[in-house]
Amino acid sequence: MLQPTIRRGPQAVVAQCVTALSVMALSVLAWLRAEHVADDRGSDSSEKAFMVILAIALGGAVSAAAIAFVASKTSLFQ
Repeated sequence: MLQPTIRRGPQAVVAQCVTALSVMALSVLAWLRAEHVADDRGSDSSEKAFMVILAIALGGAVSAAAIAFVASKTSLFQ
């Protein structure tokens, strides 16, 4: 059997280690920052209503785009 060999230079290994450590450090910092929330703007009912309306509008736009896409693709086969 032929087994593929993957050769990596030392620079590629160092780059992957630095990337992994950076991602872990950023995730830990984000987790630590979330424990002490300084601003709570999401509790206002008008903002929640706006977000619900925005979500409904975005869902309608995505649905309309999907229907138009499917209609254009099915028209090619007729």
